This record gives sequence, structure tokens and C-alpha cells, in this order.
Amino acid sequence: MRDRVERALASRARLLAGSDTDAVRLFHGATEGIDGLVIEKFADVLVVQLHEQRLCAREPEVRTVCAELARRLGARAVYCKRFARDRSAALARLRGLHTDPEPWIGTPIEPELSVVEHGVRYLIRPYDGYSVGLFLEHRDNRRRIRELARGRRVLNAFAYTCGFSVAAALGGAENTVSVDVSRRYLEWGKRNFATNRIDLNRHTFLCSDIFAYLHRVRRQGRRFDLVVLDPPTFGRSKRPRSVFAIAEDLDRLVAGAADLLSPGGIVLLATNHRKTSRRRLEAALRSARAGRQIEILTRPALPPDFAGDEAYAKAVLARLHEPGHPRGSRRNRPGEPNGG
Repeated sequence: MRDRVERALASRARLLAGSDTDAVRLFHGATEGIDGLVIEKFADVLVVQLHEQRLCAREPEVRTVCAELARRLGARAVYCKRFARDRSAALARLRGLHTDPEPWIGTPIEPELSVVEHGVRYLIRPYDGYSVGLFLEHRDNRRRIRELARGRRVLNAFAYTCGFSVAAALGGAENTVSVDVSRRYLEWGKRNFATNRIDLNRHTFLCSDIFAYLHRVRRQGRRFDLVVLDPPTFGRSKRPRSVFAIAEDLDRLVAGAADLLSPGGIVLLATNHRKTSRRRLEAALRSARAGRQIEILTRPALPPDFAGDEAYAKAVLARLHEPGHPRGSRRNRPGEPNGG
């Protein structure tokens, strides 16, 4: 295990040495040689994921190696997230564990701390449940959205803690709309805006089922120039009571969002659902074009700390042209990728 952790760290040496990012996945499960084990660094805190049904290592050894890693990296604490195969059956047991301020290793830390990613600050919470508030596989996609956002009206669906919205706002977006079914996560998102000293006047946060929102905005005739779609594999909404499942609802989601795109508008479509391929994402975009031409701008690769596991997360950045538009004749704005 020590040898595998050493190799993982060596492959991330450049990322760890950088001064503009301190949130890194240090160890990525089976691709590093130990299935069921994930280690992430958030500033001076480590967060370890143990996927109990897949973990092919002894827990005492994992704990010893993580304690050594914490000392080496100067981490104040190591928090442990346990993932059971059936989360519902283990809910009560794991809820208490994942909200306990007492760490697995080290001393308790504050409930919320700031990390930096490509110079942007985000707030994470090490003991606030399964997730800490920032999905690191989207590090480079957030930077892409920042580079594309200037002067654009941006919709961030399934906004979570509004990381993409913060990036767009810092990139000079005309305005952003962040939609999520969780009011708590949207409030967290507002704190992310405040952490980066972004005035909220041109930025909206809406607690809504995404399909209800798309229907409402379509009737209003509102349009967006840039849409971010990073749906969960599965999600529930209480008001209205509904269920989202990517396997059944992807085409409907992409079609609804495409209807709101202005001529030449851009969409980032992403998923971390292993059974949904990039080809499936592109098929959903093509089926939603309604006579428009689709131009694939880029198929983003995963960041280096996720390299070797292309099924883990996929993304497609595409532009939808109006019918009859001569594809490729439009000059790209600064920061836009060429089609391909």
C-alpha cells in the first residue's frame, strides 16, 4: 500500500507543487491499485473514502498509511467517509459518522474551510455528510466555464454549491441562474459567492425541480447563452414530488435545456454515471437539436489526478447553431475552443 501511495503522489507532484490549487485527489481507487479506497486533500485536511463492499485492503493498514500521509503533508485532520453498498440500510449508522466533528485521525477542525482551485476559493465542509461541497473531477471544467462566460447569460442546472456559477461570475458573465432542489446547498453557494467577493445583484438562486423551472422559463421566453448540465445519477424533489434518474430522463433534460439556448449557445453536458458513456451524452445532444446543427467544441479529458479512469466522469462541450447556419463561419470569442 505504501508503494502504491508513493506512486500516486509522484504522479501528482506538479499538481501538488502548484500555488493556485490545494484541493487534489491523492489516490483514486482501482486505477492506483487498491479498489474501494479514495484519498482527497482539501487544503490541510484529508478526506478518505472507504467503499466497504469493494475495499481490497485491511482497514488498520489504511489508517496507518493515512496517518503517515497526514504527517507528511501537514494535514491537521483526516476524516473518513464510509460508503455501504446499500446506503438506505446503513443510513442511521453512517449519518452520525459523517457528521461527527471528531476526525478519524488528528484533531477536530472548524466546520467549514476555504480551499483554492485555479485561484478561485470554495468552501468545503469535511463532516457535513457524504460529500464535502466540491467535486474535484470538474476542476478543469469550472475553469473552462470561467473562460467562456464573459458577457453571457448562464444557467447552472443541478447547481449543488454553485461552483460553476462562481466560475462564470468571475469570468464576467452578464448574469447567472443557479437551480437546485436543495435550499441548503443554494445558501452554501451564496457563501461561495461571498468568499470570492462577488456581488449577488446579477446572480439568482432558485430552489426548484429542474423540469418545472425549464417549463416555466420557456413560457416566459427567456434565453441563455451558456448552460451547464451536470445531473445526478438519481435525485428526488419534494415540491413538486418527483424523481430524476439519468438513465430515463437524460434526453428530456437535454431537450428542455436546448430549447432555452440562444442562437449559437453553448452547453456543457457532464455525468459521473459509469453506465452513461460520452457517446450517450452526444446522442442526447443530437436528439435535442430540433433541426439545429450541433458542433462539438471539445470532449474534455479528466484532470491528471483522475487519469486512467475515463468511465468515472465524462463531459461534452457543444454549440448549437440555428438551422442553415454555416458551421464554423462564426468567429470564436476569446477563450472558446475550436470545434472538433
